[in-house]
Amino acid sequence: MMDYLKLLTDGLDLDTVLTVLPSTFFTCVLLTVVALPEVISIAFKKQLFDVPDYRKVHTGQVPRLGGVTFLPGIMIAVMIAFGFMAGYPAPDHLVAELMFCAAGAMFLYMTGIADDIAGLSYRVKFPVQIIAAFLLCASGLWIDDLHGILGIHEISPFIGIPLSIVLVVLIINSVNLIDGIDGLASGLCILMTIVFCVMFIRTGMIRFATIAVASLGVLVPFYVYNVYGTSEKRTKIFMGDAGSLTMGYIVAVFAMKTATFAGKYPELKTDQEYSFIYAFAILIVPVLDVLRLFCHRILHKRSPFEADRCHIHHKFLAIGMTIGQARHTIIGLSLAFFLVNIVLVTHVNINILLVMDIVLWTLLH
Repeated sequence: MMDYLKLLTDGLDLDTVLTVLPSTFFTCVLLTVVALPEVISIAFKKQLFDVPDYRKVHTGQVPRLGGVTFLPGIMIAVMIAFGFMAGYPAPDHLVAELMFCAAGAMFLYMTGIADDIAGLSYRVKFPVQIIAAFLLCASGLWIDDLHGILGIHEISPFIGIPLSIVLVVLIINSVNLIDGIDGLASGLCILMTIVFCVMFIRTGMIRFATIAVASLGVLVPFYVYNVYGTSEKRTKIFMGDAGSLTMGYIVAVFAMKTATFAGKYPELKTDQEYSFIYAFAILIVPVLDVLRLFCHRILHKRSPFEADRCHIHHKFLAIGMTIGQARHTIIGLSLAFFLVNIVLVTHVNINILLVMDIVLWTLLH
């Protein structure tokens, strides 16, 4: 039993794991709770608001800088946690993954801040997303096996790396573009980080689980401010691009890590077989929504990055749902797609499962 516990903690002492994960979460919660009111105060002093327009559903003056608290809070808590893990050296490949991913997150975080303050064109943001995705692949995290999709299994780096870059950019944009109503992007990211955290703990990837609980720690208090705050009391704030780009990238990192899990331990080999589905099933709703949007805009001879009111949340609002009902429905759909996929993956061919997801999504619309 003790050997198995050691296996699940990636060689770390179990007491250390049980201490580090909760303390990392609460550290991030505390940092975010302290920082958000200060950010709101600064935003009002500098008049940095998200201006309502025909696409927006909010009224009043709402700051858009909530996301500036995300990456600093995560990095502070994670660095402290890793300090406590210093007695258990990480493998070189894991150190490389963490460093390259941190660099990519910092690129997107700074780009998001610039966009939230001064405004940036997609011609600037899109290349930065590609650079961040390339850094992720440079760390060694890229898709090398499609696990039978279209009958394809192992693939070469010449195919796998470009494919991985496309997937990472797609995931970043799926989180960025679905951030259209209160609590939707943060609620989906909360669900995703919980799912990935559980998978990381089950497969012994405690350092990635630490990053997941840190991400959860900044998202939960932000969700409260975003959903339950009011512009009149100056307690409401949006995450902005600094938050959505950063969280989109972090979620993409989690997905790539899960999808490329190499069956490090024989006892956990059953997880490896279905890890590809586990990685992307929780992302189905936002990813398919952004793919549908891009295809719709291109078919109508418009830029795929042109803003409109065709997102899934706009459709739910158009049929009479409140913002809360739309938010809960979309998050519920995301959870439902995930549960259906992980239940059926052991019984249904991966290609049939993929077709089922696309058909169900199409019928929903």
